[in-house]
Amino acid sequence: MKQLIISITLLCLAISSSILIAAETNPNGFPSGTHYNLNIIGKKADFTCPVQEFDPYTGLPIYGNVVFVPENGDGAIYITSGKGRKAAAITELQATDPCAFDGDGATVKLPPNTNGYRVYARVLAKPTNEPYIGLFSSLYMVEDESGNDLVFLGMVKDGAFETQNMTFTRKHGKSTALNITPMFMWTGSVCYFTQPADVTYTPTNVCCTDSNLDGVYEDCQQPATTEPVCSAGYSLIPAYCVTYSEPEWIFNLGDYVSMLLGTNNSGVKLLQIRFYPN
Repeated sequence: MKQLIISITLLCLAISSSILIAAETNPNGFPSGTHYNLNIIGKKADFTCPVQEFDPYTGLPIYGNVVFVPENGDGAIYITSGKGRKAAAITELQATDPCAFDGDGATVKLPPNTNGYRVYARVLAKPTNEPYIGLFSSLYMVEDESGNDLVFLGMVKDGAFETQNMTFTRKHGKSTALNITPMFMWTGSVCYFTQPADVTYTPTNVCCTDSNLDGVYEDCQQPATTEPVCSAGYSLIPAYCVTYSEPEWIFNLGDYVSMLLGTNNSGVKLLQIRFYPN
């Protein structure tokens, strides 16, 4: 009798769990819950970028959640966030530069979350000729709190995205969202100039130069194994390195991080992306 009761209890728990999981995902494939929306809209080559709007009372710029990319061709969207004070000023998703037509790419700021986000996307609009859009992710910039570009200085190395490319095709029928979180997950090594409090680090030394003494290094090199350890004009600087052997939320790599989300569009009018904080 006890075994029967236990079996029934476990079965009920399993059914309840299945119902709970099913309830967390909507029919459109997007999970339920709080999230930030980013709408990527494809436009013709002669599209004119919108003029920046300002709040008439505060004079501050008004930012939306829409970016415009070529409907046929390549576009660049730079998404920035991080774990430092500079990134902490971002409290809402902001398309600070919504236009990827001006050669500089669009810019989107995402509120920081050290626990990361679950990211989902789906393609919409008319399915004429089954248009498609390809996405690829690339690490563009990682800064420490002093503004040192750790990518440029070679302090970010051996990096790889869990998934770097994905393609969305608009077919007839219902469009279902796909999980693109792996495009924002990264493994590799990062070195900071200040001791990070939230990761396991290894103290090491590098040779860096700061010619104008502004605290921002112009170049860094690996120390030599013979004397002199550092070249003329370079000083031995303590650094703190961490290796992410498991995929890490890309914006946890530094105090201010920018990743390039590239688009290769072939007729897609609308791609919806949602960021769900963990």
